[in-house]
Amino acid sequence: MVRRIGFWSLGILGALTLALLLGVWMLLPPDVPVPPRSNQMIAMVTIWNPGEPLQPDQTIIVKDGLITEIRPSRPDDDPPICPGCIAMPGLIDAHVHTPPKLAIGNQRLFSLLYLKYGVTSVRDLGQTDDSIADLQADILAGRIAGPRMYHCGPVLDGERPSWPSALRIVDGPQAISAVKTLKAGGASCIKTYTGLPKAAFVAAAAEAKRQGLPLLGHTPHAVNLRDVSDFEVQHFNGIPYLHKPPPENADYRSQDVSAMTGSDIAEVIALMKANRISILPTQANQKARLTASDRQRFPPTEGLRHLPAFWEQAWPMIVAHPETAEAVAADLDGIAAEIAFVGKAQLAGIDVLAGTDVVMPYVVPGESLHLQLAMLSEAFGGDEAALAAATGVNGRHVDRGKVGRIAVGNFADLLILPKGARRDLATVRSWQFVMVGGRMYPRAQIEAAVERHDQHFRGAYYETVMNGLARTLASAFGREESH
Repeated sequence: MVRRIGFWSLGILGALTLALLLGVWMLLPPDVPVPPRSNQMIAMVTIWNPGEPLQPDQTIIVKDGLITEIRPSRPDDDPPICPGCIAMPGLIDAHVHTPPKLAIGNQRLFSLLYLKYGVTSVRDLGQTDDSIADLQADILAGRIAGPRMYHCGPVLDGERPSWPSALRIVDGPQAISAVKTLKAGGASCIKTYTGLPKAAFVAAAAEAKRQGLPLLGHTPHAVNLRDVSDFEVQHFNGIPYLHKPPPENADYRSQDVSAMTGSDIAEVIALMKANRISILPTQANQKARLTASDRQRFPPTEGLRHLPAFWEQAWPMIVAHPETAEAVAADLDGIAAEIAFVGKAQLAGIDVLAGTDVVMPYVVPGESLHLQLAMLSEAFGGDEAALAAATGVNGRHVDRGKVGRIAVGNFADLLILPKGARRDLATVRSWQFVMVGGRMYPRAQIEAAVERHDQHFRGAYYETVMNGLARTLASAFGREESH
């Protein structure tokens, strides 16, 4: 009798396990066929590296995922895939966050959406869990369709980290050890956060330099921008606070940027230039958050329809939004002030990168980069300068000499634009082929894959399960916040 009960128990447990596995499997999106990496001759194209002169009638030779030769086209070249078209480097989003594996299927979805919008490289600046290295490897091996991935690993924060995945660093030795560990784990950059103590920041900066890793992130509250060099400032952290302390309960405030005088701006820009400080602003992210404040005034973008519905329940758990008309007005004023600032910084020769802070509220992968570029176009006085930020400038900071330009020795990460296309943001969105590391995707293939993903992620089963999970987490998060 005992044996029979044991068999029944094992059978029930096995059936429940199979049911669970089947349920999870049904949440996974359809596979996207990944073309093989192939040696190719891309003949009779005009090469356009934004910000540089055009090179007409060129042939690009691709071998093993790299550009190995660029030369004038010849009569005996292979037939062109797109006669007279324009070849430009793929776009780079230098500030994203990858969704956790708990958001089932969304790592694959986000990767696909980057390709849809012509983004061929992304840099993750603060992981939500430790699955990014596996995703990076799967994309590189051709198991998942997506852009080239770079990552910093977890951010370095202080005694009370702002994010659960951040590293708690309280002194210099811990900072040095963390940088070494991150480098050994494949990190391509080191990101600091607001609560990092000054001694830890100084030690991290020195060790990052020894390890050949760029240092970037939020300027810690304990560190004045005067004491920073060879650093990439995310958002506007530290910039308005040369002569006054930063706010205790925020990274920075929009009204503090708006309050900067002409002499304040000139002083900060001169300091940044002297100390080799670049900036990565994310006004598209700031603007997108206002959707949660007033959906009629700031409606969601077209790209939101590609994201699962549960994100609208999850986003309030990630970051707050302005809740009063005064706060919304302050953010709008701050965005305008930031756009004006980065325009002056770029004119002064400071590197202004293009990034979006993907995974923040209403920031759609890929689409948000085009929205950010439109804002940079306003700041710089033209689309080409904005596109140069998302290609050449980003490339220098993300992986110098490998991405961001069509050049011999660089990765074959390309967009093929239509013949006679204007060199502007609208045309870039209408690319005909996208190539990542020698893998060529026709536009029709990506669009068909996105349509299948739309049907899956907006399907009844996925929405029922994931919306239920999001509600459970939001309820638990709300109870925790109330304490």
